[in-house]
Amino acid sequence: MHHHPERHILSKSTFMKGCQCVKSLYLNKHQPKLKEKISVSQQALFDRGTSVGELARQLFPGGIDASPEFYYDYARSIEYTRQLIQDGQPIIYEAAFQFDGVLVAIDILAKENGVWKGYEVKSTTGVKETHLLDAALQYYVITQLGIDLNDMAIVHLNNQYLRMGTLNVRGLFVMVSIKEEVKENQEFIAAKISELKEVLRLTEVPVVDIGPHCYDPYPCDFVGHCWQHIPQSSVFNLSNLRWKQQLELYHQGIIRFEDITDDVELNDHQRLQVNCHLNKTNYVDRHGIQEFLSGLSYPLYFLDFETFNPAIPIFDHSRPYQQIPFQYSIHYKKHPEGELRHTDFLALPNADPRPAFIKQLLSKTHMPGDILTYNQNFEKTRLKELARDFPEYGYALEERIARIKDLMPPFQQRLYYTPEMNGAYSIKDVLPALVPELKYDDLPINNGSDASLYFEQMIYDPTADLVTIRRNLLAYCKLDTLAMVKILEKLENEIR
Repeated sequence: MHHHPERHILSKSTFMKGCQCVKSLYLNKHQPKLKEKISVSQQALFDRGTSVGELARQLFPGGIDASPEFYYDYARSIEYTRQLIQDGQPIIYEAAFQFDGVLVAIDILAKENGVWKGYEVKSTTGVKETHLLDAALQYYVITQLGIDLNDMAIVHLNNQYLRMGTLNVRGLFVMVSIKEEVKENQEFIAAKISELKEVLRLTEVPVVDIGPHCYDPYPCDFVGHCWQHIPQSSVFNLSNLRWKQQLELYHQGIIRFEDITDDVELNDHQRLQVNCHLNKTNYVDRHGIQEFLSGLSYPLYFLDFETFNPAIPIFDHSRPYQQIPFQYSIHYKKHPEGELRHTDFLALPNADPRPAFIKQLLSKTHMPGDILTYNQNFEKTRLKELARDFPEYGYALEERIARIKDLMPPFQQRLYYTPEMNGAYSIKDVLPALVPELKYDDLPINNGSDASLYFEQMIYDPTADLVTIRRNLLAYCKLDTLAMVKILEKLENEIR
C-alpha cells in the first residue's frame, strides 16, 4: 500500500493565479462562488488548448497517458507517473509530480539518450512571459524530487506553416528550449511558493485594489466582484484614454463623469463624451455628416463578413489562426428611396468555405455601386488574403476592394454622438443608440466570436444541431447589414 501524498496546497494554475494577483488566489480558494461564469468563448479557448496539446503528442509517439480518470484523483496520477518512471517508460504524457504541497503535470516528459526532457505545449504562436514562469514552476517541482531534468522546452504553433495536403505535425509546431530562463527563475519560484502559501493561510481577504493585474496577463474570474464599485459609465469608458491614465484618475478619486473637473486633461472627443453624458444630450455635426454622405454614391451594397480562425489549419492554403470567411450578408439599395433587397451566403461545414464564398460574393456584387462596410479594414484585409490564396480570382477581388467605403468614420470621429454609445463606436454600440427598435440582445447568436464558435461546432461536433445553428447564424449576419442600412438612413434624415 503506497501512502498517498497529502492534498496539494498549490497547483500550476493556482500558482499562476497568485502571481497575477494574491486576492484572486485567495478568493479562488475561500470564496469560489464569487467567480464569473465561464463564457462560451472562454470555454472554447480551453478546448482549443486541449486539442493542440493532444496533436503535439504525435511529435513524441508511443507515450503513456498518466492523467487521472477523474480530474480530482491527482494522487493516482502522481503514483502512476512514479511507477512509469521506475519501469523505464521513456515517454509520458501528463506526468504528474508533487513536492512540498505543489502539484504540477507536464504535457510531455521524454527520455532521450538517457536524459529526461520536459515539453510544455502552448496553443500560441510564440513564447510568452507566463510560459517561462509556469515551466519554471514545473522544473522546480520535478528537480526538487531528485529527477534530473536536462532540458525544458515550449512547443508552440508555427504561424508560418502553410497547410498543403495532410497535416504535417513537424511543420506545424516549433520547439524552443527555455532551460536557461527556467534556471534563472528558480529562486523566485521558491520564494513565491512560500509567499503564496502564506496568503492562503490568511484569515481575511488580502486588500488589493483594481489595476492592470485584473486583465494582465489574463482576464481574472473575479473582475465582476472586484469592480462592483465602478459605475456603468466611468473614467474606464473614456474613449481612447490609456489604461494607465484611467487608473491615475481612479486613484485620484475621479471615477464617475460627475467627478471630472475642468482641470482634468481630456482631448476633444473625451470632453464631448463627458458633456453629452452629464447634460444627457446628443451631439450632431450636420456639416461633417453632409460631407461624409457626399462621398457615397448609390447603388449601395451593404456588406458584412463572418470568419473563424482555427488554431490548427483545416484547409489547404491556410495557416494557424488564419481568418477564414464562411458567411456574408448583403443588403442592396439602388437609390436612397429604393426598395431594400437582401442576399446572403453561409458555407456548408464539410469543405473549405472560401471558393464558394468568393464565387457567390463576386456574382452578387458585379454590378456597379459602392460597397459599404462597417470598419472597412476587416473586409478589405480578408479580400486581400482571398486574392493571395486564390490568385485566379485576384483581379475581380481587387476590383471589389477598390469600391469599398466605410460607415464607421462619422462615429469614430464623433460627428454623431449620443450618451448611449458610452465612448465606443462599434456597430454593436452605435445601433442601439440610433435605432433602438433593432436589438442584438434578442438574437441567440449576437456577436462575431460566438458566430465563429458555432460555425466551428458545425464542423467538429457530430451532435451539433445544424438547422438551428444555420438559422441563428443567418439571422445574426443579416442584422449586421440591416443595422448599417438603418444607421445610414438615420444619418441621411439628420441632414434633410
